Amino acid sequence: MQSIVSSMGKPLAPRQIFFVSDLPKTRNAKVMRRMIRSAYLQLDPGDTSSLVNPESITEIQQAL
Repeated sequence: MQSIVSSMGKPLAPRQIFFVSDLPKTRNAKVMRRMIRSAYLQLDPGDTSSLVNPESITEIQQAL
């Protein structure tokens, strides 16, 4: 965490860091940030049909 503070500054330091094996991605390898946000906030992720790996949402929810 100290390396983040030294490179980006103290205001951008995260409160917590969660490690997961994969992030939810589309077939084009784009990370679906709205899915990560909804998993973090314990909200319904909505339509997950465009995801290559929908199990990553469950892993994010369990990491919390």
